[in-house]
Amino acid sequence: MEHPIQLDEERSHKRTIGICIRSLYTTSIAQEEYASCYEAWGGSFIVHPEVLQFLQNSYGIKTEYRGYYSQGKCVGAIATWDKYIAGDRHALRAHKLTDRVDFGYPVLYLPIAPGHSFPVLYRASFLLNFQQHKIEAAFFTRIKEMSILKQIPEELLTSKKEFQIKERRFERLGGTMRNVQDFNSDEIVAIYQELFHVRWQRKPCGLENMKHTLQVLGKFLFGKVLWVKNRPIAIQINFRAETSRTICIDYINGGADRSLDGISPGSLLSYINGRDAWAEANARSKRLIYSYGKSNTKYKDQWCHRIGRGFTGFWLP
Repeated sequence: MEHPIQLDEERSHKRTIGICIRSLYTTSIAQEEYASCYEAWGGSFIVHPEVLQFLQNSYGIKTEYRGYYSQGKCVGAIATWDKYIAGDRHALRAHKLTDRVDFGYPVLYLPIAPGHSFPVLYRASFLLNFQQHKIEAAFFTRIKEMSILKQIPEELLTSKKEFQIKERRFERLGGTMRNVQDFNSDEIVAIYQELFHVRWQRKPCGLENMKHTLQVLGKFLFGKVLWVKNRPIAIQINFRAETSRTICIDYINGGADRSLDGISPGSLLSYINGRDAWAEANARSKRLIYSYGKSNTKYKDQWCHRIGRGFTGFWLP
C-alpha cells in the first residue's frame, strides 16, 4: 500500500508536468499586456481584466497571464487558473465559486489577433465555435451548445409587431423603462431578489455575495428595469464587456411579475434589451456576442441561435 505522502508527491509531480505541457507555445506576460491584447482584439466578460482581478481580490484565485508570440509580437493572450482557462465554468466550479457568485455559464471569447491561430492546451469547455479557426488543439461539437442571441428584431420567430403591441400596452398602463445603471447595488439586489422569487419561487444563486459583486462590477451591468407606476415588474442581470472590436454580454438570470395580462414582462424585457444591444453594436460597427448560457430550454430557441462549444485540454494531466 502506497504511503499518503508518496501519493501526494506523485500528484504534485503529475500536476507540475501537466502545467509545463499546457504552457507550451506561450510566454508569461504582465496583466497590463494582457489588458492591452483584450482591448485590441476583443474578449468576453468573464475574461475581462477587471473581472479576473475582482475574483483574485475577493476569492484569492491567482491569475496568470500567457501570451502567444509571432515574429516578436504578441498575437494572442489567455488568462489561466492552474490548468484551466480562467473563468471557464469548470474552473469556477473547481474553485467552489458557482454557489458563491452567479456568473451563469459564461462564454469564453479569447483575445486573438486577426489572421493568427495557436494551440490552447489549458482546460476549457465553453469556447465558442466563432473562434474555431483561431484555436488549435481544441474539439468543437454541436452536441454541446450555447444560446447566442439572434438579431433583434430581424430574426425573431414571433413578429416584431407583437412586441410593439405589448410595448404600447405597457406604456398605457403607466409603464416606464429605467436603466439598470440608475440603481445602486442595494436597490438592484432588492429588486432582483423579489422578482426572482415571484418568477421562480426560490432565492437566486449567489445572493449572499451579490451586493459585494455589484459594488465592484456594477459598471458592467446592462439593460433596462421595467416599472409600472411605483413598482418594478421585470429585471435581468446582464454583464456587458466592450472592447475596440466586440460587445460581449452574458445574460445570467432574471425575474418578472407575470400577473400583468397581455404584457409578458419577462419576454418584453428580453426584446427591449436585445433590440438595444443590437442597435448599439450596429451603430458602433462591433461584433455582438450576447449569450443566454447553455442551450437547455425551448424558450431560448425563440431568442437565440444554437452555437457549438469547444473543449480543450481535458486529455492532458
